[in-house]
Order: sequence, then structure tokens, then C-alpha cells
Amino acid sequence: MRTKSATGKISGRTNVKLAREKQGTTITPDEFLSLKKPKGDAILEIGGERVSLTSLDRAYWPDEKLTKFDLLCYYLKVSDLIMPYLKDRPAILQRYPRGIKAPMFFQQDTESAPAFIKTVQLVNQEGREVNYSVYTTVASLLHFVNLGTIEQHPWHSTLQHLDKPDYFMLDLDPKQAPWHNVLGVALVCKDVLDELGLPAFPKTSGSSGIHIYVPLKPMHNYRKIAAIAEGLAAEVARRAPKIATVQRSLAKRQKQQVYVDAMQNARGKTIAAAYSARAKRGATVSMPLTWKQIEKGVKISDFTRKRAAVG
Repeated sequence: MRTKSATGKISGRTNVKLAREKQGTTITPDEFLSLKKPKGDAILEIGGERVSLTSLDRAYWPDEKLTKFDLLCYYLKVSDLIMPYLKDRPAILQRYPRGIKAPMFFQQDTESAPAFIKTVQLVNQEGREVNYSVYTTVASLLHFVNLGTIEQHPWHSTLQHLDKPDYFMLDLDPKQAPWHNVLGVALVCKDVLDELGLPAFPKTSGSSGIHIYVPLKPMHNYRKIAAIAEGLAAEVARRAPKIATVQRSLAKRQKQQVYVDAMQNARGKTIAAAYSARAKRGATVSMPLTWKQIEKGVKISDFTRKRAAVG
């Protein structure tokens, strides 16, 4: 996903309207998970916060017969795993309120929200102040999912160090290249990063490629980290020119070449988080991997909403 960069400051909710809290009987997470094909709405109490969940029977993946309820259950079950990748980070809400086959839209500005939703005020490239929602608790995550946010797209930095990312990533995008080339380029990335003493962690994108994360201490600004990532991508392409490239133009790439994309490390850009569901056919999820799984030929389709080892 590509988003415009933003600059700005952390502030309160002065421009965000307080959404009216829905009244009614609440249920616990265990009670929610035990429901059988529920219809209509529910109010979930979790962490002392009341989350209004609506249209639970709405089809999100029609072909797979998976509903909004199924998606909410998935995120509840993986909440302990995904929240470390989300907590205290601004969110780009990529909303599919009618499911993956209906139109979607991006939401950056938060006009109204429940009291438990934290926001951060930033100024975008057009000079407009934007209130980004922030991932803080499982309740905040479920609220965003209820809005139709199938995928979770956090910033690469937290509120504590908004201008300093705590990881960079390389996105291995195959387009027309065969899958075994993606795996091969991932291993070249590992070699390059190993030589520099940089620990690297792969995951499936949940779409078509592999993401490689390199954790950092939040010490340097986005521009410097992005330049380093671009240099590393170029080195990977130099070492494996037959299967790797940093050429952005698809028309100028060879069909067997995997695009080593470092361009998503700019401030305000995002990718799907680890454990995020994807709004893709097959209801795939973006799953952390071991390097041994890469070597053995792991596939995107190994990890779906139904087949993943979690949820």
C-alpha cells in the first residue's frame, strides 16, 4: 500500500467528535468467540472498554464464506501476537465495509471515534491537519476492524519516536517472476544483512511476495533509514541480477526478476503488519516465517484465515 508522507505533531482530540456509546448488554471475549454464525450487532467488553460490533453476518470473503464475525474472531485470537506490531503506532485505515469484492477507501482523518480511540494530529503534504487514529489496545484494533479495516497498516514508528522508525523493510514483489525466485532473492537479502550483522526477519506479504524486516533502535530519521534500505536493495540486485532488480518500471524489468522495493520506508508509508489478514482471494494472512521455511519453499497459500496455525 502506498500513502503520502505526513509531518506534524502529537496533540489531543480537539477536532475529533466523541461518538455516542451504544447502550446494551455486553459480552465477554470468550462469549463472543463461542457464538455460532451470529447476525446483527453485539457489544464486546474487553480491557474495560466497550466495543460496538455491527453487522456480524456481513460477507467479507464471499467465495470463502467468511464474514465480519470470522475476521473479528481471528483478530481476537491473535491479539497477543499482533498488538506488539501495532501498539502506539498511527494507523492508515484501508476500509472494506462491504467486503473484498466491493469498493474500498483509505481513511487517514478521524472525524469521530469512541473515547478509547487515541488520535495524533499531523499535517499532510497538502498542508491540511489530519487526525490519525492510533493503535493502543485490543479494543482499538477491533473498533478499526468493525469499520471494515480488514488489513492492519501501522506506521514504521511509534508516538514516542514519531520521526524515527524502529525498523525498515524490503518488499520482494514478484509481479510476473516465479515464486522460487522470490525465495531465492530473500536468501540473498539474508546473506547481505548477515554480513552487516543485521538480524532480519521474513514474513509472507499475504499477497504475492515476501517482506523482510530489520529491527532498529529509533535513533535516525526516516530519510536516513530509507537511504540505507535503498542501498541494501541495490546491493541485493547487484549480487543476483538475473532474479533481482530495483527497477520500478514493470515494462523495463525482465519477467523472471523480483523487484526489491525499499520505497515503502518513507515517513507515513505503510505495509500490512505481521499477522494481518489480507483483503485477497483465499483470505490469506501475512505470516512471520523462519529462514528454514524460506529454504524449504514456503508458499503464500500456506497461511490463510482457515489454515493458519493461529486463529
